[in-house]
Amino acid sequence: MRETWRSTLLNNIFKNNNLFSDEQLINKDVYQFGVFNGDSMREISNIMKNNNIAINNFNGYDVFSGMPKETKEPIFQDSWDPDKEPDAFNVVKKFCLNNTEQVVEVIENSLYDFNNNYKYKIFNGLVEDTLPQSKSVIKPAFYVDIDLDIYSPSKFVLDYMLENKLITEGTLIGYDDWGGTPNFENYEFGESRAHKEVCDKYNLTVKKIAQVGNTFPNVHNIWIIEKIG
Repeated sequence: MRETWRSTLLNNIFKNNNLFSDEQLINKDVYQFGVFNGDSMREISNIMKNNNIAINNFNGYDVFSGMPKETKEPIFQDSWDPDKEPDAFNVVKKFCLNNTEQVVEVIENSLYDFNNNYKYKIFNGLVEDTLPQSKSVIKPAFYVDIDLDIYSPSKFVLDYMLENKLITEGTLIGYDDWGGTPNFENYEFGESRAHKEVCDKYNLTVKKIAQVGNTFPNVHNIWIIEKIG
């Protein structure tokens, strides 16, 4: 399993901070938005296991059939543009399967084979549809991993989770593509824009607690929600 920024940052955070008691974690979920082939979910679950973090469920969301078209701001990378690279994120084709349901089955089975410490559930479809549909079976977040690349679905996730109290004080949020768009220092596009807009809307007090990289496009960071309202 290839380790990414998640292993570096999350391991340092968990080793140096007592963020939650065991009692609190039992009723917390971990979320990954942008599952792709499942590697990041495996990496995060391994980090949680190695740091003795006992959570309720690990939830993953993806369309598995390709990147949806961004319409609310420019598209900054060719692989994010379905008109230029329609199969860049098409896991059905990458796995040589027939449909997205088969992809879900393969990834869920691989997660349990890799680490059966947690309960995994993958929701297949546009996050604008699947996150509301899954509301009855999910719990407030211990950690939210945003790897949707583009602005619109990232903004929807953050807005929905805050509105429905799934992101609470103490929630950690990691951004895979914080530096994937220009002018991230000014929160102008992409994930940084989505972050800034929900911070303003919900009057959030947040703190960046870890970051690797500082230049486009390789910046990844983790924030903690200190106060809402």
